[in-house]
Amino acid sequence: MISVENLAFSYKEKEIIKNLSFKLSGPAVCSILGPNGIGKTTFIKCLLGLNRKYSGKILINDKEIRDYDGRDFYSFVAYLKQGGKETSIYTVLDTVLLGLASRINPLLKPDKKDIDKVENILKELNIYNLKDEYVSRLSGGEAQMVYMARALVRDPEILILDEPESNLDYRNQLLILDLIKELAKKGKIIIFNTHYPAHALRFSDKSLLMSSGYNYRFGDTEDIITKENIENAYNIKVVVGDLSDGEKTLRDIVPLEVR
Repeated sequence: MISVENLAFSYKEKEIIKNLSFKLSGPAVCSILGPNGIGKTTFIKCLLGLNRKYSGKILINDKEIRDYDGRDFYSFVAYLKQGGKETSIYTVLDTVLLGLASRINPLLKPDKKDIDKVENILKELNIYNLKDEYVSRLSGGEAQMVYMARALVRDPEILILDEPESNLDYRNQLLILDLIKELAKKGKIIIFNTHYPAHALRFSDKSLLMSSGYNYRFGDTEDIITKENIENAYNIKVVVGDLSDGEKTLRDIVPLEVR
């Protein structure tokens, strides 16, 4: 259970978030949407305890997150930040192994069980062929998949993703989003920040739509990601409809023009 109660956060006297409240029970996939600068990433940093000077409450399993010891908190929470090229001296295999650093003795070689676990995740994400490559030599999209693997290797109960589809091609976007849905079926809570309402509509159970004027809507995705709500939040015109290939029908939302 994640409970947010009257959350507010300011940066240099500018109020970014004001009176945000909702409750999320797992298993579930929850998407966070809204225009640039509305406070989505700020909220995620509050949820992770990185922005600690907020008012209100953020409770996970009825305990305020600021009361968790950092080691305890990250034993069941994993975070994937926004994609971007990073300098790294590690190979893909070693980078993902770092996700297990809290229980691996740095003076000893990782045991076969840990290496097997990492290799299985690399295979699941279709990046096993990159395991001996240095992360610094990968494309932004490839590196994003590596960091996703590192987030998953500890088998967290709660997975928080900041724009997980960024820098990814169509195939890898679908791979990540399908994986998110499968993880929820295994009992996890996944929260992801996205710029794509269509992704939220297809893959999330719950959605938080953040709009100007500290206007927040939270609930079942089909009730939140509607033509009216998206047009008002982004100040654009959209069309919402169903697409079918004869076997599968998907709900989609497409932007038409700026209002």
